[in-house]
Amino acid sequence: MKKKDIIKKWLDNDQLNHEESEAFKNLDAYDSYMRISETAKSFKASEYNSEEAYVNLSTALSQHKDRSTSKFKASAWLKIAAVFILLIGTYFTFFNTSSTAIQVAAGQKASIALPDQTTVQLNALSSIKYDKKNWDRDRNVSLRGEAYFKVSKGKKFDVQTSMGVVSVIGTQFNVKQREDYFEVVCYEGIVGVSFKDNQVTLTAGKVFKVVQNKITNTITSQIKPEWTENRSTFKSTPYHHILKEFERQYNVTVTAKNIDQSKLFTGNFVHSDIQTALQSITIPMRLRYMIKDNNVTLYKSDQNQD
Repeated sequence: MKKKDIIKKWLDNDQLNHEESEAFKNLDAYDSYMRISETAKSFKASEYNSEEAYVNLSTALSQHKDRSTSKFKASAWLKIAAVFILLIGTYFTFFNTSSTAIQVAAGQKASIALPDQTTVQLNALSSIKYDKKNWDRDRNVSLRGEAYFKVSKGKKFDVQTSMGVVSVIGTQFNVKQREDYFEVVCYEGIVGVSFKDNQVTLTAGKVFKVVQNKITNTITSQIKPEWTENRSTFKSTPYHHILKEFERQYNVTVTAKNIDQSKLFTGNFVHSDIQTALQSITIPMRLRYMIKDNNVTLYKSDQNQD
């Protein structure tokens, strides 16, 4: 079997036979592949194209072929790992530090296991960063976007966002931080929320939400966030937030023509069918829509569309 075919088979996680395994181990870049593979094991992500993965990874490695594998500089590893990880929807690595960053692209989600087996599900266009080396004494995660946490019991666990801090010991909760929107939902255990001068304690079923600096406290009967089951749900939420979430889930650009986006919307949309999703968010608002390529235009029902 050719070298290219063996590497493609390895990228697809197919079992190599004895002869293929020996040939793979004898490749000049074998250590490079192994180190990248080990780095990628701490999260789950969507499927990728092995043909494209091979071409990109081989290109990246060939640019450094004059250096011995054991003497790669940290910057070289970063470039190679970025190529490898980006192909499956997320990226992370800073080989020269203990910091780990994970980012999810539009239209995708990812599930990550932290060092203590805490699980984090990241929604579209969201990212986290944490210090793997010091994790045992400082369970601290920086979040941008939205994530659902199932925290293993242990020392205090903090989620830092630009709008507030969420602190727990061991529990299940969802944190959403988008522009002028901040929401924490406790599904199990007890969650402490720090927002400016406000200190709030949430028990299971309680919701703390801040929209444009206005605080509301509500309850939910859900046992986990609906976005983890490919559905976005909203209650009395300004319409422009719904459109932004739609863009994140479908990786499109939405243009709202002469529409008051401050109006409140209660409802939901699925992540699996763009036509059904658009009907869900336009019919209640008496709007119509048009799709062209990756652009969606919304307009009033009585408005002529150019």
